[in-house]
Amino acid sequence: MNAHRFLTILILSAACAGATGTTPPLPDLRPGSIGIVGSAADTVTTPIPLIVLGGGSTDQDAAMRRFVNAASGGDVGVIRASGSTGYTAYLFDLGRVHSVETFLLASREAASIPVTQTLLSQVEALFVAGGDQWNYVTHWSGSPLDATIRALKDVKRIPFGGTSAGAMIWGGRIFDAAKGSVTSAEALADPFDPKVSLRPGLFGSAPILQPYLIDTHFSERNREGRLMVFLARSVESGYLPKGLGIDERTALVIDADGIGTVHGSGFVWVYAPVSADSGPEVMLRGQPFTWNRSGRAVRVWKLSNGERFDMARIQPLDRSAGFYASVVGGVFAIIADGE
Repeated sequence: MNAHRFLTILILSAACAGATGTTPPLPDLRPGSIGIVGSAADTVTTPIPLIVLGGGSTDQDAAMRRFVNAASGGDVGVIRASGSTGYTAYLFDLGRVHSVETFLLASREAASIPVTQTLLSQVEALFVAGGDQWNYVTHWSGSPLDATIRALKDVKRIPFGGTSAGAMIWGGRIFDAAKGSVTSAEALADPFDPKVSLRPGLFGSAPILQPYLIDTHFSERNREGRLMVFLARSVESGYLPKGLGIDERTALVIDADGIGTVHGSGFVWVYAPVSADSGPEVMLRGQPFTWNRSGRAVRVWKLSNGERFDMARIQPLDRSAGFYASVVGGVFAIIADGE
């Protein structure tokens, strides 16, 4: 159809609609999209597998640049359940990409539109913005979007990740915030507080992240104690994860070889229970939590900017600070290795 004929049809349609008092909307060719920078036409490149996990607050340009460049000049998709287009121009300006487009998928219906799935299936990188992870669970889990993202991650093997709640959802087990957030004080006072709500990760966790439970805004919100409870409760359900705590203004970038590198001004903390046979001494409903094991219940590594960690072998590759974490009567403690 030529442009003149298309315009004529639109004018006639509007005239007819005016006679009935209604104006039909123009077809939405990109449902869910709230902004795109670059070309709306699809391009095909060969992306480089990569995972970026941000701790929240200010994004780290070096980490995000690695993520964007891993799209190999392709299209980058950003999904969110609330918020606006803050990442669209930011990511486009960071590296060599064909486009960056943000999709606001704030309902199960929005996450189920076939055209949206087609558009997202074409991206060469996917980033999940921060928000409330319970919205991600209720809107996205088990939806057509779920299947689309699994295919992107497992078949197309694109770079993926997110920040804050958008990073937490990629672990093998996640805190889903079904009853709202929970503080360390609340979790340590009662490890069976209803707000301590855990479930398998969204979109099927990548193998390298399957053994990890991720928490963000870590040091700033004193989340060390609740991570200990999350780990213990996960052990109770037959799963023995490691903990990954990521501070604000900090990101962990994991390459195709499973090596994570820290970027930013904060730290990444790796919590590894010493053994499956050394679980908590006291984990009862309504009672303060104890996981002591002579002060060495959980091995901890504190990784700073530029330091690397072998995610598969659970070991630092640089001279990272080492600690042991424990809890007695609901009180968290951490001591340096060798004390």
